[in-house]
Amino acid sequence: MIKTKQAGNSIIVYLKGRLDVHLSAEIEKELNKLIDENTKADLIINMREVEYMSSSGLRILVAAMRILKEKDRSLRLCALNSAVRKVFEVVELIDMFEVYDTEEEAVQAS
Repeated sequence: MIKTKQAGNSIIVYLKGRLDVHLSAEIEKELNKLIDENTKADLIINMREVEYMSSSGLRILVAAMRILKEKDRSLRLCALNSAVRKVFEVVELIDMFEVYDTEEEAVQAS
């Protein structure tokens, strides 16, 4: 379901398609498993191929960020298209996340 790649001390997660109520539970489970299995790694979520995100999609990202913060790790987002970025801006969550234009910038920020 979720493709991942190791990059230094980070795991890059590639999400694709629609981040909505139908996929949220499964994606949340996968993200939590990644966080638990990789006890020192930060997460970078590459959202280049996410075409739509609902409030349930936002919720799983907020939850993952909180879990990582409690463990002194970070969650970085990259490659948001304009529609997905707009969702973050409308609900005023864009400043809550570390957001980068490219995957390379997100990796270098670790």
